[in-house]
Amino acid sequence: MNLKLFFVFLSLSWTLTSSATRPDSINNNLQDYQYLTQFTETNLATFPYIYKMYGKEYRKHKKTVIKNLLKGQDIETATCDYVFWFFSQFDTHFIVDRHKFWQEYDRKIHTNYKEKMEYNPQPLACMVDSDTYLVRVPSCGGQNPTFAWVDSIAQAYKRINCPYLILDIRGNTGGNDAIWEPFFEILADHKPNKTWKVLFRSSPANIDVLMKQGNINLAEKAKKSMSQFVSLTEEDDDEEMTFLSSNLTKVAILVDSKTASSGETLVRFTKDYCNRGKIYGQDNTSGANLSGNVTPFKLPHSGITCYYPLCVDEDFALQIKTKELGIKPDIKIPIPLPTALKNNVDTWVIWVSQHIKTN
Repeated sequence: MNLKLFFVFLSLSWTLTSSATRPDSINNNLQDYQYLTQFTETNLATFPYIYKMYGKEYRKHKKTVIKNLLKGQDIETATCDYVFWFFSQFDTHFIVDRHKFWQEYDRKIHTNYKEKMEYNPQPLACMVDSDTYLVRVPSCGGQNPTFAWVDSIAQAYKRINCPYLILDIRGNTGGNDAIWEPFFEILADHKPNKTWKVLFRSSPANIDVLMKQGNINLAEKAKKSMSQFVSLTEEDDDEEMTFLSSNLTKVAILVDSKTASSGETLVRFTKDYCNRGKIYGQDNTSGANLSGNVTPFKLPHSGITCYYPLCVDEDFALQIKTKELGIKPDIKIPIPLPTALKNNVDTWVIWVSQHIKTN
């Protein structure tokens, strides 16, 4: 027998024998893990960028998790370990929908504000002083607050026309970018040096998600494309942008490490489109600012659900070079956390309202 074929045969025989002698629980866990890794590699929008730069590190991590499973580690821990490698270094849109993931893993990289203060930010719009208007939007989901509420507050601010605006998005974990549209025209004062280019990762599973979402045009475009990615961005997206004439002198975007996804969209928009705006906080934002269109998949045996993004911004390739999650505040707030963040004008808001007038 050819020596090379002999070793292939030997390896296959060992695999089949070892699989037959292992408990069903371990075999099921290994099958779940194989499904998890194959699904990730085939469909996760950020994966090609990450693998191109950190392929060796990824392969090592993947093998480590397999070794732990063979020793009897539970599949929930293994799934969390595998996904956290991505979550903690590159993009926080890839998650495991389990209590364990948020209680044991997320806290390794994000501040748990509820342990440090009374933390329950609520929608709020009011004057902080005679020339500073505060708008607190703790969610982009459209329920608390609603899209109508945000639009009405934006219109109210236009009528007031005061020079200083604070948009407080602490605790805003995202939802829908469209909630910010009423404020985009208020903030924008120039076109960015580089337009945002969002790419859809074209795979059969991802195309199927588009079909179920009713995004037929993009699905058909992806089916016809031979490329791994299909652009969602039209070249003339910024051509119709209008710049509102207003009395706005400065705007402060107030963030924390819970500010994520669509919350981070406002942060990025301000940095790219608004010369009058600065980002205030102590921690970087969450780190889900360059991917989107998140959808679930389940592991076949355990039923564990993970969520992953179908789309990625081409700037993601630049961000992962440093492994620094999220967007860093322009101005680091030097005072302690407030004792409470609810529907109140807290100490951070007061500090920011004074700082934007003197700097």
